Amino acid sequence: MKSILKQTSVLFLAQVLARIIGFFYTIFLARSLGVLDFGIYSVGLAYFSIISSISDFGFNRFLIREIAREKGKSWEIIWNVLMLRFTIVSVFFALFAVGIYLLDQDKMRVSVILLASLAVLPQAIALTFDGIFVALQKLQFSAISALVLSLSTTFFGLYLINRGFGVNGAVNALILGQVIYALVLGIFLYKHQGFKLSSVTIKVIKKALLGSLPYGILAILGLLYFRIDTILLSYLRGNFETGIYTAAYKFLEALVFIPNALTFALFPAFAKLHEVDPRQIKGIFSKSIRFMFIFGVVITASYYLLLPIIITTFLPKYIEAIEVVKILSLAIPFMFVHIPASSVLTSSEKYLKQVILFSFIPLAFNILLNLIFIPQFGLVAASWITVASDILSAFLLFIFIHKYLKND
Repeated sequence: MKSILKQTSVLFLAQVLARIIGFFYTIFLARSLGVLDFGIYSVGLAYFSIISSISDFGFNRFLIREIAREKGKSWEIIWNVLMLRFTIVSVFFALFAVGIYLLDQDKMRVSVILLASLAVLPQAIALTFDGIFVALQKLQFSAISALVLSLSTTFFGLYLINRGFGVNGAVNALILGQVIYALVLGIFLYKHQGFKLSSVTIKVIKKALLGSLPYGILAILGLLYFRIDTILLSYLRGNFETGIYTAAYKFLEALVFIPNALTFALFPAFAKLHEVDPRQIKGIFSKSIRFMFIFGVVITASYYLLLPIIITTFLPKYIEAIEVVKILSLAIPFMFVHIPASSVLTSSEKYLKQVILFSFIPLAFNILLNLIFIPQFGLVAASWITVASDILSAFLLFIFIHKYLKND
């Protein structure tokens, strides 16, 4: 547990700095772009995230798990995963571009969405390299690279928007940031592991596809869960309400790095323990969940009290977002325990089908209620539905984990 906390603290510190930078960058974007353009940018970012999860298709979880088990086969897995990622993203992007151009009448929104989606290509390389460091539990390289990503995206965004490029400048900054992110991770990998060529074979591709499929489904369901409200709000209520909602949701989203940092450290550790000593999982799980729940309650109070002041002071045009902030703050404790708790089950192939089912139920719940209530109640409905979905998701997951730990 001490080793996990040490690894987590390094990543946590870097991500704290990255999120602080991102916090002020979000305020800059919201102020500079205005509510409408910020709403359009947010939709482009939502599609980027969803396409990113499709291009990943769970390959990183598979890669981390396999390298953690067998370090000698790492390069064979890496090259095959990269080939699969590029193939999937190329085919999907071509189909997606045609579909959204024909179906979405807002051509400005379409151009932003398609441009943002191009950032998936350098990101695919970066995340594959990052997966190696996670598997080897050398999270200091992940930490530094994440900080560089935040700094470079912010730098390019400030420069391009101040030069008058508006929302297109913000999206181009996203692309350039991902390119720098991939280059930095590539340099780290070359210096500390070197590069080794390996053949791309049908056998390994098939193994990667079959091994990644459950993780891919989970990743897509997870990203849809986090992004679908933004997309539905844009089409059902327009870009203005989307901008207001996103201003509030962005601050909530910025907190996700806290449970994610713990999850990154827990996943390879749990993958090993499932094989050698499953009994240790219960102790690590209990300690981490207690800590995260208490931490989540503290963060909730800070979020509820401080963000309205920040919005009033720096984003007066987004004053309507204060109500959304107060509602969304109720989801934080459930989010903080749900994300690391899921690593208990996803680190083993044995329970992936159950996790997929538990992920699908809150997503279906989320989409159905959003379709019913967003047309009439707009962003307030989207906010309450997010909270209800997080509570439902945590409840279902903990029922199954309790059963799993009891049996073991």
